[in-house]
Amino acid sequence: MTPDVATALAQARSSARALERPVSEWLPAGLHEACLLQCRVIEQFGDIGAWKVSAIDDRQRRAMGLAQPIGAPVPARWTLESPARVGEAEFIQPLLECEFAFELGADLPSRDEPYTRAEVEAAIAALRIAIEVCDSRLPPASPILAQLADGFNNGALVVGPRHADWRSVDYASHGITLRFDGGQGPRVIATGNGAPILGGDPVAAVVLMANLKPQVHGGLRRGQVITTGTCTGAVALPGVGEIEADFGMLGSVRLRCERES
Repeated sequence: MTPDVATALAQARSSARALERPVSEWLPAGLHEACLLQCRVIEQFGDIGAWKVSAIDDRQRRAMGLAQPIGAPVPARWTLESPARVGEAEFIQPLLECEFAFELGADLPSRDEPYTRAEVEAAIAALRIAIEVCDSRLPPASPILAQLADGFNNGALVVGPRHADWRSVDYASHGITLRFDGGQGPRVIATGNGAPILGGDPVAAVVLMANLKPQVHGGLRRGQVITTGTCTGAVALPGVGEIEADFGMLGSVRLRCERES
């Protein structure tokens, strides 16, 4: 894989413009090559702030044509604390997802022996509710390996308050409401709960992330946030305005999308 592909993907993300080079010219030959290209892209942005994990169950893997889960890093510059502000010109065709995420309090470096659930739980410092802003620099319906190289459709991750008592949450039944206010009052644009995430067990998705192979980034680091997948589906960002993901007793995640002058 030539280095200019990684540079082109990084520049497409930085400028919020679709990649001009046809995917067929650089499509990774396999999962390992896709992960290596992903690594070359992320290196151009500096630190990793968060990770997203996908293909976490058999249904998702069949739909994607994959034999295992996959993960993608979110650069620290696009890992934002709520309340956050973004410009509408920072994304191409943004979608919003409400997710349960977890902040690590200890490193989980890459190793041959799989991490046990107990080891992963011991490394979790807090629950962080989140809004993922999904975006892609690729043509619609691009192959999964190309999407993986491009950060697997991540535009930004906005994380809300920390909760140390993450073990007591009933994720499967915990309701979430996503609202948008474009200036005429808030309206509900999506609802959901944690049941779609491995039957309401998002911590299990963190275990999958810790044990991903190939892990060309060296593993997970203290302070990084692991987000576990959408609880509300993916809905288009309606436009300029206020977005609130209401997680009930866990609080809210707020994002303002602004029109840039």
